Amino acid sequence: MTDRPIITLLTDFGWGDGYIGAMKGVMLQINPDCRIIDLTHEIPPHDVMGAALVLGQTYPFFPSGTIHVAVVDPGVGGPRRPLVLETEGYRFVGPDNGCFTFVLKREEEKQAYELIEERFHLPRVSHTFHGRDIFAPVAAHLSKGVPPAEMGPPIEITDLTSLPIPDPMTEGETLRGEVIGVDSFGNLVTNISRDIMEAFAPDEVVEIEIGGKRIRGLRSSYEEGRTGEVIALWGSAGLLEISLKERSLHRERGWGRGEHVHIRRGK
Repeated sequence: MTDRPIITLLTDFGWGDGYIGAMKGVMLQINPDCRIIDLTHEIPPHDVMGAALVLGQTYPFFPSGTIHVAVVDPGVGGPRRPLVLETEGYRFVGPDNGCFTFVLKREEEKQAYELIEERFHLPRVSHTFHGRDIFAPVAAHLSKGVPPAEMGPPIEITDLTSLPIPDPMTEGETLRGEVIGVDSFGNLVTNISRDIMEAFAPDEVVEIEIGGKRIRGLRSSYEEGRTGEVIALWGSAGLLEISLKERSLHRERGWGRGEHVHIRRGK
């Protein structure tokens, strides 16, 4: 454990209330030396898939040993379990509701523990704010070197909640995928990775159809194309994105999560 351990925070709390400040205050009381980094607090309310996407795209860029706290928790106070997920390089703290879906898909070595040991919680735990009362103190204790195994019993990895991420499917000459996320610029993030595309069309000469709109070929950057043109390109996470140059495609066309994407080999 480093002298200044890093804890990141990802929530849907926004900045209008004191929720984020309360969590930071709890962590700093337990470990004044920890460094708290805000990943984002602008996840749409209750959007667990959005949280999973952002966390999956950002966590590997932090130093080994970072503790990632994700609190997008529409089931707070219900039967979902609070947990810590330990991987080879990181620890993740939050509800067992799918927030860690992409971590589970990416990481090979992992172990999870249910957070039932009350000595690592605040003395009084509310039914509505586990971010402050359970997840924040747990993260702070982890940053001080407390092993996750002391915080509760192990959970089988196969018993953890994962969101149903649809896999792209090849049907004849068509690769069928769909939009799984929308970023703050209104770009549409699909479930089609570069590896899947290259296996389907090695030269990347393709025609992409979404919402009745056909897109010929891929662009190299958001700068290419004409203003207001619908373009396709590889996003920073290695997933195919559909974008409206210099505008919000989501807002102007109404396309969003679940929109079907059909890809055919170019001729």
